[in-house]
Amino acid sequence: MNTMDHTPTVFTPESGEAFLKAHKSVELLDVFERQLKELYFIENGEFIGSDKEAVYSSAHFEEYKNRKKNEFVYIYYPWLNRCVKSVTSDPYFELITNRNRDLVTPEEQKRLYDEKIAVFGLSVGSNIAYTLVQSGISREITIADYDELDTTNLNRLPAGLPLVGVNKSVIAARRMYENNPFLTVHVLDHGISIEGLSEMLEAKKITMIFEEIDNIGLKMEIRKIAKKYKVPVLMITDNADGVILHIERYDLGYDQFFGKPEQYWNEKLSNIKSLSDIGALILEDIIGGEEHVHPRVTKSVEKVLNRELISWSQLGTAALLGGVVGTVAVKHIISHNDTRKYVHERIDIKL
Repeated sequence: MNTMDHTPTVFTPESGEAFLKAHKSVELLDVFERQLKELYFIENGEFIGSDKEAVYSSAHFEEYKNRKKNEFVYIYYPWLNRCVKSVTSDPYFELITNRNRDLVTPEEQKRLYDEKIAVFGLSVGSNIAYTLVQSGISREITIADYDELDTTNLNRLPAGLPLVGVNKSVIAARRMYENNPFLTVHVLDHGISIEGLSEMLEAKKITMIFEEIDNIGLKMEIRKIAKKYKVPVLMITDNADGVILHIERYDLGYDQFFGKPEQYWNEKLSNIKSLSDIGALILEDIIGGEEHVHPRVTKSVEKVLNRELISWSQLGTAALLGGVVGTVAVKHIISHNDTRKYVHERIDIKL
């Protein structure tokens, strides 16, 4: 895969002008002056509430605009064949997080942005990854999925028909970069390996993990490595229109997997003989029993095991809720508002 398929290029004014001159087919979108108008009110609070057109025609704004006129970059998005003239990294972050205040303090926002989060599995995970970025969380984020988008995924993944057949991690990276081109997104389009994860954790390239994969054995191996390097693991399971949240705080000394010791899982996994065994393990040992599961989900699982359904039933509402719940959980962990070592919580929407 060509890395240019999902990574924008940020040009200085001079190199951007040269690029555009050499690539006549590239569309230019200039949002720079519009951004300066927004920044002006953010940086000059005494004008808040004034007539905007009067302010923009003032000598004070003209002086501000002249002072800032060269503080821009060009951002080229190859998959869009579009180049955007924009403010640079720091004022851009000020713009995209401005509406977070005072719900998030500047100190909290910095801590959130500095977190290095990984999202493995990009069904529910694609919504988690994007909501994190949209919330100004994790300037360096790792995403992994070997799978390609199918039409049946479109009920819950933020994508569209023209992207069918494209790798899910590439789709997620593009969407995140369109929100914030100054991120670093590590794209693992062949999925996650234990060796690769160990290297990233040892190098401190990841400080928190969202595990959203289907392979039971790999789920446990990820937790073994996370426990070794004391990195928290979160997981969202969709449950009809609701979700189930798991948090395992290996950074706080938690030493089990889904509330059970490692030896229990070693024995359990060694005795799996069929798809029914896997279904029972997920239902009883991971989700925590039928009382935690919506009855229609239970029936759906039974149909999958009986080969009456192609795959597990999943709804877009749960996928979107998973992004929200996961992001809120991250905020509580980073701000130290939640210090529970293990969380297993069913979250439903009550109307």
